Amino acid sequence: MRRLLAVLLACAPILSVPAHAQVVERAVAPVSPIVPVIPSGAFLKALTLQTQTLSAAPMALPHAFAATVAPAPIAAAPEAFAARAALVEALAVPQTALPALAATARAAGTEKGEKAATALEQLHQTIQHAPAAERRDLAKQAAKLNALFDGSTAAPGEGVDLSALPTVEDGPGKKKAEKQRQEEIEQIRLMQKEMYAGGQKAVLVIVDGLDSAGKGGVVDAFRGINPSWTRTEQFKKPTPEEFAEHFLARTKRKAPQAGESKIVFFDRSHYEDIIVPTVMRDLHKKDADNPKAMFSDEEIESRYKQVMDFEKEMAARGVTIVKIYLNMSKDEQYRRLQDRLEKPDKRWKSPADKKGKISDHETRKNWDFWVKARHGIIARTTPWWSQWHVIGADNKATRDLAAVKIVRKAMERMRLSFPQHPEMDGVKVPK
Repeated sequence: MRRLLAVLLACAPILSVPAHAQVVERAVAPVSPIVPVIPSGAFLKALTLQTQTLSAAPMALPHAFAATVAPAPIAAAPEAFAARAALVEALAVPQTALPALAATARAAGTEKGEKAATALEQLHQTIQHAPAAERRDLAKQAAKLNALFDGSTAAPGEGVDLSALPTVEDGPGKKKAEKQRQEEIEQIRLMQKEMYAGGQKAVLVIVDGLDSAGKGGVVDAFRGINPSWTRTEQFKKPTPEEFAEHFLARTKRKAPQAGESKIVFFDRSHYEDIIVPTVMRDLHKKDADNPKAMFSDEEIESRYKQVMDFEKEMAARGVTIVKIYLNMSKDEQYRRLQDRLEKPDKRWKSPADKKGKISDHETRKNWDFWVKARHGIIARTTPWWSQWHVIGADNKATRDLAAVKIVRKAMERMRLSFPQHPEMDGVKVPK
């Protein structure tokens, strides 16, 4: 198994490490070139913190790794898991991979990127000067943990604790938030034009959250960008035909296609194909013969790697992936679902089935199961090049502003520009 480690400067190759990485330090074979992905500031900050903590630990490196990096991050935010995954992978073959990760950090061209690169280079020097037995033991431990991830960014059972993250975003009042949203949209619109003109890159925005968290509202928050260069896809319950296909088949049809330089929004996504089987398995653990518990642990686990491989392929085609999770409180969901019952113009959002059951209400009965499944999703599918961003969803105005800002920053890191077409220099328009 090969996993993405670091994307360097333009036209540079990815360096990747097999999960069964040998203990000895060795060169990491380059694979196909990829459009560069510039890491976010939040990831770089978390990477610096974890690297410095490892370097500063007053104990031998293998013991410091076991104490500071190997455990699941205490910080609940997904960037902490993304940083640990990148650092663990690099430590498995530090001689080559740590400098590669440092170069990736420096490629951000920011103060946070420079700090992360310096911290990684200092750690590299520390490892080089450590006793040979220490170096071997450290690489062995890192490779073992990296193998547990199996293509993901965390081990089975680990998760981001959403209860530790806010459900309301800090921000201005409703009117000021709307004004700032419009300013953000104008910047996105300009970059959208550059992206479409270039014809090489695309953006995929994945929006997930529990029922009534505001997935459609977040997509609507991008009103004002050019609709001709935008597409929105919804992921509802698979049809019988879709259910008979490979679970990623419909996602691949709906994802940005080669040469489609658009912003594509996913209202829900392929992650439903991990979340739903996980919840059904957990709900019906004691009844293995129940058809709702039709997915085994092995089948569910295999989907994590398949999803990561699929997103890696998209990144290789120049697709910038932005994943947003809307973190809503249980009390706020109650208010919104109650509002749908009381207002006739909103009842269509939660229709009853032939038996009179409302799916949103049935899901709410098992709130803890649905949230727990997402804990694992966010921790295990958040590499720095396809990272989850958790947004407090209880306040709609600040929720929408935060989502628009995340996409604007991601597009800025794409470093878009209009193609110059030098072959047109000196060309004259016929009179």
